[in-house]
Amino acid sequence: MVRTGPSEADATLLDHLRGQGWPISLAQLERWRLAGVLPRNKRKYLGRGKGSISILHPESTDIAEVIAMTSRRGRSIHEAVLRVFAADPRYDDLFVPPKVRLPEQAIRSALEWFVRFGDQSLDRRIERALKRMKGSPDDAAEKVYQLAITHYRQVQNYPEPSTERLPSLWNLNDEREVEHFALLAVARFIGPEEVGPERYANIVANNRIRDGRSTEEVARAREIIESLLINRQLSEGYVMKSSPDPTIEQACEILSNVSISHIYATRDKLAFASEAGRLYSYIRGSEIGEPLSTRIREASTSSIDANMLFHAIIPIAEDVPGGAWHRMTSILIMILTQDSGDFIEESYSDALSKLAHAASPGRFNKTRN
Repeated sequence: MVRTGPSEADATLLDHLRGQGWPISLAQLERWRLAGVLPRNKRKYLGRGKGSISILHPESTDIAEVIAMTSRRGRSIHEAVLRVFAADPRYDDLFVPPKVRLPEQAIRSALEWFVRFGDQSLDRRIERALKRMKGSPDDAAEKVYQLAITHYRQVQNYPEPSTERLPSLWNLNDEREVEHFALLAVARFIGPEEVGPERYANIVANNRIRDGRSTEEVARAREIIESLLINRQLSEGYVMKSSPDPTIEQACEILSNVSISHIYATRDKLAFASEAGRLYSYIRGSEIGEPLSTRIREASTSSIDANMLFHAIIPIAEDVPGGAWHRMTSILIMILTQDSGDFIEESYSDALSKLAHAASPGRFNKTRN
């Protein structure tokens, strides 16, 4: 069929976008529809042989407007979706949730894209690199080690969050600790045997978060870990199992079974807790901010996991027009896919509920939704 130009409905939408300063083409609209981001127009039959006309879906104008604001040449449509999902581009404030409800499938497809291609965390980069490799186990171990040590040196030189809020738990004090973290990455992805029982046991025993453990307790932990690894080597069994984050395929499968309402609820909690955390960093100590400061301080110090999560999410609110979407999406997926056994004291989901309640008691309950 020869294209004769945009329908009257699309022409109206394109004129509206141009009037807002977004010169979008008909081809772009069609690509957004093909990607499931923009709803298809509806047909209205006029009756009595008069044919039909195309009318816009009620939500098309709002969706097209925010997607136009976040789209760029060379930028994946999935990234544009996640930018809108993370923060309404018309506001520089995470206390204002996105008023546009994007199609569910667009959000799910964007989250899967992020897991497969957009997540630049160390573990995801290692996983992708290993999938591309066809060499020996030694080559794989070396590749993991090089990626990890480069990553942790970067963290050491440019730590996040900023030094004003950096918990001592996150410090990488010297090159020895950088090497230890890199070796732990090798152990997670290739196996503790690649590091060696004695060395691995020593690293784990000395780098685990300790609550005043004595030297004797650390030594005992080291002996137990080393013994387990040696027994595993001798029996060729799996006495001790390392537990990296879910693989790409596992994460996609888990996300596919999470309800869209829970995805949105977690997103809202992250947004409010992050914005409140940013405010807390400015107003703590002042009388006017005392109620919020007290609530945030109590929630963020209620557990080790709550404290770690709190400091991880503050930068979301500090860079809303820039990298907020990436950090929020990464933390959102971590919370939705991480096994409850991976936490020190409580799940990040429960910790997030406490932080969100502290940020806005009237909006969020203390208990997990």
